[in-house]
Amino acid sequence: MSNSPFPLVTIITPSFNQGKFIQETIDSVLQQDYRHIEHIVVDGGSTDNTLSILQRNAQADSRLRYISEPDRGQSHAINKGLAMAQGEIIGWLNSDDTYLPGAIRKAVEALRLHPEWGMVHGHCHVTNEVNSIISPFPTEKADAQKLYNTCCICQPAAFIRRHVFEQMGGVDENLHFCMDYELWMRVAKQHIIGNIPEYVANARLHGDCKSATKWQSVGIPEVLKSLAKHYGSIPFSWVAYASQYQGQGVYTLINKLKTASAHQLPRVVTMNRSLDLWVPPIFRVQIASEPHTPAQLFVIKGRLPAPPDQKSPLTLTALINGHPYKAFPIDQASFQLQIPLDPTKASNVVDIAASRMLSPAALRLGTMQTAGFMAEEVIPLSREEAIVFRAFS
Repeated sequence: MSNSPFPLVTIITPSFNQGKFIQETIDSVLQQDYRHIEHIVVDGGSTDNTLSILQRNAQADSRLRYISEPDRGQSHAINKGLAMAQGEIIGWLNSDDTYLPGAIRKAVEALRLHPEWGMVHGHCHVTNEVNSIISPFPTEKADAQKLYNTCCICQPAAFIRRHVFEQMGGVDENLHFCMDYELWMRVAKQHIIGNIPEYVANARLHGDCKSATKWQSVGIPEVLKSLAKHYGSIPFSWVAYASQYQGQGVYTLINKLKTASAHQLPRVVTMNRSLDLWVPPIFRVQIASEPHTPAQLFVIKGRLPAPPDQKSPLTLTALINGHPYKAFPIDQASFQLQIPLDPTKASNVVDIAASRMLSPAALRLGTMQTAGFMAEEVIPLSREEAIVFRAFS
């Protein structure tokens, strides 16, 4: 930070159709007692009254500037704002959140007093649609270990040195929900995160915000993948928190991870499974993956009409790229196979050979005359997906 007693602070506000709240957000920034600020609003092409509000405020106060154009979502908007920023300290305030009086001054004072801190965060209220306090956000001084177990930083209460933000490469534009939490994980690996033991912001919770509408479908899967990526495991605290997925099964969670991901994850290209899920005595699956998300594990959830008896045992032998891997004795009607894949290959071929055959047609359970078993789930996993799978299995 420069030797100036009043370094420039940039507040970045991503926005899209938040005309209902954005005036309150702007007021909470421009009415701060710390005056040396710039407020950059990056609007995604709003169709409500947001633009008229921005125009009016920009004319009244030159510290506010804005752009309005289609973007690729909130993360992209934040990075666009970072590229425009001139301040030494960056705050990121969403267009429905607000600062409390004195917030920016307290952040500047803390970072000037502690040059070893890469970022700082304070306490935060969770508020309702009319910005009345509901509860405190559970906050504590953050470090890499604490962030492994919980997100103890409330995003609107955080301020980061610009050179640290730029060193991190901004926020991950592949994330649409937990881009803040994932950023804190990266910062904590390389920098000290300081804490202001005072309330500095309000995080508004209302019917249209992502925290209310997309936490389960997008938020939790992104959190689990980010933890797997940066820590190599999922802590019990998050496994317990996401336990609603266990009621639906780990396969439901994995499929949600794949749906929520912006990356091209390992995928099945071809397989000889029939539409009724039965597979022939030699079940072949071809799996493709990309260099940045190589395939690490192949999982099959299988089922038989009844458990094999001792007179007619069943063994499934797996071959990976033509090489024998393992023989799996099957003694239950429902079973699971976990087969490691070669992460150096863009394409893996797995063959599963059954030691005996069934006739779904004769059993009136399908149309195939000869089959090995029923493959209910056939899922190739990346490293991060495999970590999540094992944690929830």
